[in-house]
Amino acid sequence: MTGQTLMLLLGAYLLGSIPTAYLVVRFTTGEDIRYLGDGNVGAKNTYESVGKLAGFSIAAVDIGKGFLTVVVARYLSMSLGVTLLAGACVVLGHDFSVFLGFQGGQGMAATVGVFSALFPQITLIAFAVFLLVLAVTRNWDLSCGIGFFILVAGLWFSGQSIKKILFTMLLLPLIGIRKLLQTWQARRLAV
Repeated sequence: MTGQTLMLLLGAYLLGSIPTAYLVVRFTTGEDIRYLGDGNVGAKNTYESVGKLAGFSIAAVDIGKGFLTVVVARYLSMSLGVTLLAGACVVLGHDFSVFLGFQGGQGMAATVGVFSALFPQITLIAFAVFLLVLAVTRNWDLSCGIGFFILVAGLWFSGQSIKKILFTMLLLPLIGIRKLLQTWQARRLAV
């Protein structure tokens, strides 16, 4: 692995680690987002606990982190494998922020940013389906599940490489794993 590759991967992790929700909530309300709502350091919890403007702002920045990581990797002419690995690093940084003692969000927005840069049209379709299902059902988890299913199916039917499809299928469970860890931690603290 070259020095440039290592710098990209470390930079992606550190970029993802910047705790946008924590910083915005701390500076605007003086509160710690980890002790509000479900304790998730992300846009959804901020939206529900602090307000729409803060939630949408955080979502935009976190999506931008994922998007920027892929753009920089491409600008540096990195291989597809390194670009995908950098995308995974930015999501891992968001989920396990070095600045918050390896706490973080669920990686949803950062993942959407990575996918938006890699497969813009398919991601847009999947996001539209997500919004439609959310508007009808008001069920966040169901909407995410259906949106991500549409994303993977779209990749498959559009003839994307197996590497991209496997990357997507491996990155998506990080969101679920992070959510399970947060639920377990919340239950442990409640006892």
